[in-house]
Amino acid sequence: MFGYRVKKGQKVLEVDANKAIIVRRLFELRRFCRHWSLAQLAERLNREGYRTEKGKRFTKVQVKRMLNRENFYRGVYTYGQIQTNGKHPAII
Repeated sequence: MFGYRVKKGQKVLEVDANKAIIVRRLFELRRFCRHWSLAQLAERLNREGYRTEKGKRFTKVQVKRMLNRENFYRGVYTYGQIQTNGKHPAII
């Protein structure tokens, strides 16, 4: 999941500080520019110099995936209709 990494030999997620900056920036943009499309959000991240884990430009699909995972980024784990505090640290 973008913004997290797994420690080698463990099954625990930890925050990837460099990627977490991008996640926080995306949610900040979404909060203040609610009328922007997914493509506009992706383009703004790209113009600001942010890149994906593979060093590529963000697309609207990647932006949508991150925005759809807002609860997870807030530290909440969802399984079906059940929500609980996750064991992973929150990014936003």
